[in-house]
Amino acid sequence: MQAHVLRRAYIEFFKERGHLHLPGAPLIPIDVLGHLDESTLFTGSGMQQFKPYFAGVATPPSRRITTVQKCVRTGDIDSVGDYSHCTFFEMLGNFSFGDYFKAEVIPWTWEFLTQVVGLEPERLCATVYKDDEESYAIWHEKIGLPEDRIHRLDEDKNFWPANVLSEGPDGPCGPCSEVYYRLVPLEELTTDPQLTPTQRFLKDEAEGRWLEIWNNVFTQYNRSTDADGKPILTPLPQKNNDTGAGLDRIAYIAQGKRSVFETDLFGSTLEAIEKLAGVRYEGSMSPTDFAFRVVAEHTRCMVFCIADGILPSNEGRGYVLRYIMRRAVRYGKMALGFDSPFLHEVAPHVIAQMRDFYPELEERRALILQTIRTEEEQFRRTLDRGMRILTDMLHSVEVQATKRLPGHDVFRLYDTYGFPLRLTQELAAEVGVEVDLEGFEAELETQRVRSQQSSKIDREVFSASVLMGVIGADLPPTEFLGYHTLQAVAKVLAIYVGDQRVEFARAGEKVTVVLDRTPFYAEAGGQVGDTGTLVAPEGETTCALRAEVCDTQKSALGVYLHSVIVQEGELRVGQKVYATVDRVRRLDIMRNHTATHLLQAALRQVLGTHVYQKGSLVAPDRLRFDFTHTAPMTTDELRQVEELVNAEILNDVELEVHWDVPLEEAKARGAMALFGEKYGERVRVIEIPGFSIELCGGTHLQRTSQVGLFRIVSETGIASGVRRIEAVTGRAAWKYTLQREQTIEQLATLLRARVEDLPAAVERLMREREELAKHNRQLLLERSIARLDTLEPTLVDGVPVLATSIEGVDAKTLGDLAERVAGRLKTAIVVLGTAVEEKGLVAAKVTADLVQQGYHAGNLVRELAKIIGGGGGGRADFATAGGRDYSKLTEALKTVPDLVRAQKKQKP
Repeated sequence: MQAHVLRRAYIEFFKERGHLHLPGAPLIPIDVLGHLDESTLFTGSGMQQFKPYFAGVATPPSRRITTVQKCVRTGDIDSVGDYSHCTFFEMLGNFSFGDYFKAEVIPWTWEFLTQVVGLEPERLCATVYKDDEESYAIWHEKIGLPEDRIHRLDEDKNFWPANVLSEGPDGPCGPCSEVYYRLVPLEELTTDPQLTPTQRFLKDEAEGRWLEIWNNVFTQYNRSTDADGKPILTPLPQKNNDTGAGLDRIAYIAQGKRSVFETDLFGSTLEAIEKLAGVRYEGSMSPTDFAFRVVAEHTRCMVFCIADGILPSNEGRGYVLRYIMRRAVRYGKMALGFDSPFLHEVAPHVIAQMRDFYPELEERRALILQTIRTEEEQFRRTLDRGMRILTDMLHSVEVQATKRLPGHDVFRLYDTYGFPLRLTQELAAEVGVEVDLEGFEAELETQRVRSQQSSKIDREVFSASVLMGVIGADLPPTEFLGYHTLQAVAKVLAIYVGDQRVEFARAGEKVTVVLDRTPFYAEAGGQVGDTGTLVAPEGETTCALRAEVCDTQKSALGVYLHSVIVQEGELRVGQKVYATVDRVRRLDIMRNHTATHLLQAALRQVLGTHVYQKGSLVAPDRLRFDFTHTAPMTTDELRQVEELVNAEILNDVELEVHWDVPLEEAKARGAMALFGEKYGERVRVIEIPGFSIELCGGTHLQRTSQVGLFRIVSETGIASGVRRIEAVTGRAAWKYTLQREQTIEQLATLLRARVEDLPAAVERLMREREELAKHNRQLLLERSIARLDTLEPTLVDGVPVLATSIEGVDAKTLGDLAERVAGRLKTAIVVLGTAVEEKGLVAAKVTADLVQQGYHAGNLVRELAKIIGGGGGGRADFATAGGRDYSKLTEALKTVPDLVRAQKKQKP
């Protein structure tokens, strides 16, 4: 069964069982919600993109899904070249989100492997978690596997994540059931009678006689810890299945080969290397055949990475790709004799083998081949120089004496000649030299600090994206056109997913885009970034493009970063796009920015010249202005400021923009600068003649009248000596004014008064309300007194106790009533409760004779206060307490008899 037949058979098998077939995720780990999974560099499993479904934060389109997922794992990268290790592989997956479970998927597993693929049942065994009786029973009773071919293993082998029970982390987890294939004849298995079948299996598996080909993960628990740190397993509300099966491994078993490298997945690639190198591949473990496998495997990996937009670099995914490419070059050069670039001639055979199922390989053919050739050419030049230097280092007297390569030399190879650390380690190990890793890391950290200091990048400016610390070093500053136009034709210079550069983005992907020129204003000086669209019409590229620009930021190096969601078509590096700013939103922002300048000038006129800007926010819906001032502004001061700003708006003054003004000249002309801000030698000045002049790089209106209307919404203090005004302009100010007018009209209707008579009507209503409340309180008090006068205490161990609640009294009256009732009863413990403004109050009175016996009012109310969520206490004869939860007042009063019993004491 060839690989392409196996893929299709798997998909069809699970489609027939109700699964929705979905495409695999890109190798850049982006989940189904479009979020970058920062927990790993590459997509490494089929379930990775479905984490939101497993976590329950998103609803899957089907509760049964199947995929074929391309994966990259690099934990054993230095072992690639043997018979079993690969960096790139394909994972067959079927997933259940709260649907089927063990009873269904284990029989499907067996059916697919034995009936569809045709594997010999007697060569298969299964492993289960040691306490998973359900899986064990299914394998034994339903499938019919004998007991000696079902192995119970511990959490390190058959629980996901491995060792989660003892080590964590907390979260969803569950047992696994794996299927292994026997690679050797039965007689070659361990037969030691002193070992159990499971012990014999583990010994044989460790020695390569068994091969894992399938894993069913049953996420059925949530792990947490108790107060002592001991793990607790709680069943999940829905049980999930996550199947991962190795296509490469199943293919080589099904094709009767010794390893995956002899299957059709690698056959044409190895043949191409043979022709190019003039050397025959024998399939042995010789250095030459080892190099064959390195080149073939790494070429496949690099082809898929580049096709998914991952490019070689010195960071993250790009670094891993570069290492893989350089490792392939090194083995090709040293073991296969390639003295000129060759990987770009091997890659087409990978594309030809895989393009039917992965059409993007053919679509990106030119990009893949060009990237591979360019990288190899650059590395060959670097390798030649670096190899000479490294050889000299390794054979120097100092290194030969210590058998240790100093960290600063390793770093020089890395920093100057692009030598990956791992490559240096490999070459050093070949001559018995150890690499000083600690010294290398110290040099690397010093470089990072030096780089951060020299770039002067303020990461707070880039709070919307971590990209800005890495974007811009190799890109020219963006040409900003947004002062004069809201639309421009621009070229896409770079696209980033997370912190990695890619060559393209498809519909639904969230990316960061760098253009050569832009009309979008990037967030700065308190003004938020522009939004809008990027559009490429049909015919200009291979497909139409429409993308939404959600935000615009700017790096310290002047590179504008557009946060983009691709809505239709494909966005590509090098593409020409029409960049259009949201005009309505930009006008709203400009109204608020120009109004901010008017506000600062008005504040200085009304409050004094001590007023300076401490910060601001200029958004489309409002403006916020923080300024130095020591006291809250009065209503009259706020009115004066509002009137001054609106008067200047009505004056219809034209703004003057002064470009490229020497800083000192601008200051001499009286231009206001942002407090504590650093400026360049030449600045831009915005002047509202006769009223305001400020240094400013933001966007503004042409005339003050375009602000429309200015209204102050609030004035508050935010720090010692710093006040904040929030205000609205234009459309937002009109909406604010209209809402207030509607509120006033509603009040007038409710009060049956004219708008101009509202103050008198409200004053009259307040007087009437107070009189009614006073009368109501008096009635409630009289009724409470009358009821209390009729109540008789209950004897609690011979002590008269009266505990009840009353309505409509305040704390003082409650205490007075407790005193009154106790006076009437002569000997008693009286506890009264009431609710005031949704808070509970209690008062307790203990007569003098009972105080002598040891009863204590303060201790009593303290216990009651705990029940109603508060505290209190007082004297032995009288005390009060309160709590925030009045709903538990009745519950508290019911406990009074028990509390009294607890206080009973004998006379001294």
